[in-house]
Amino acid sequence: MHPIIQKPVIATVGLDVGYRATKAVSDGGSICFPSVAGHSHEIKFKAAEISGKYPGDQLTDTHGDWFIGDLAIKQVPASELLQLQGRTGNGDEFGMQFRVRMMYAALAKLFPQNTRDEEAIHIRIATGLPVDHMQDAPALKAALGGIHRIKSNNADFTAYISDVAVMPQPYGTIYSQQFNPDGTLNEFHTANKVAVLDIGGYTIDAAVDDNGEYIDSESGSSESGVYTAQQRIAAVLEADFREKPTHKMIETVLRTGKLKAFGEEHDYSKESAEALKPLRDASLTLTSRLWKTGMGLDVIYVAGGGGPFGESVVKAAYRQAKLVTNSQMSNAIGYRSYALHVAE
Repeated sequence: MHPIIQKPVIATVGLDVGYRATKAVSDGGSICFPSVAGHSHEIKFKAAEISGKYPGDQLTDTHGDWFIGDLAIKQVPASELLQLQGRTGNGDEFGMQFRVRMMYAALAKLFPQNTRDEEAIHIRIATGLPVDHMQDAPALKAALGGIHRIKSNNADFTAYISDVAVMPQPYGTIYSQQFNPDGTLNEFHTANKVAVLDIGGYTIDAAVDDNGEYIDSESGSSESGVYTAQQRIAAVLEADFREKPTHKMIETVLRTGKLKAFGEEHDYSKESAEALKPLRDASLTLTSRLWKTGMGLDVIYVAGGGGPFGESVVKAAYRQAKLVTNSQMSNAIGYRSYALHVAE
């Protein structure tokens, strides 16, 4: 008798490498961390304790040793932090290397373990690109696919990435509503023509699906995003305190309108609203160009890390608009659900 050859178990991962944050979802849960990296250096005090606090944030790849995400923000000078900026595609070697590095960090966090190098995890990846950058999909598939050594402060294994699916970024949110987390159809989702507005760090993306058909003429991107508000708040805080604010300070002001400095709370609600206005205007400019009044759309999903910032103005303009639950993670969740749905 011939021996029974068992197929390897394949883990399905939804991966959303955003300009502000990297999000990923697998069988074991979900993770989200800032999309930043910096060259690692020696931590002179409590190094082991700090390393344990940031699992997966100390990474080694073919380009060196890195601090990733929250560890990088804490331990690397702001002037040395690297992150995606604007267009990253076929001709942008840094952009592709950076996306691969964020994938490594995500996989280390999702599959924390120390295995022998000859052991492997078989993985399929579903991910996305901004709508107007979809011509870069073949290069991204080539960069993410294949055999990768994942080596971090919490994991050491080989990843065999057998399949990479790349779709327009906001389609992940559509799929997060059309499918259940296990890939089965969501029977409660009855809308036919569905739109999504994904407000991200450096792009605002819009997409429309009509009964499973992507509508190119009603989909597109705007080179704007939350960074416009971040830059304005950073300038205000630096002028007030004569010191560059941290990333966390800027995020707190945008989210709450408050800042604690010198042990006292300061009100920046007016400045926060003013800083967010260009982002909100850019969102409505894109939707009005692509969707006009939105009369033919059954539902408009508002998503992305900046979704809560744009929710009020989008809902005021379109009565069928609503912010999706867990808007920052919705693309990654939907990528994975779609991959499970189409898997054999």
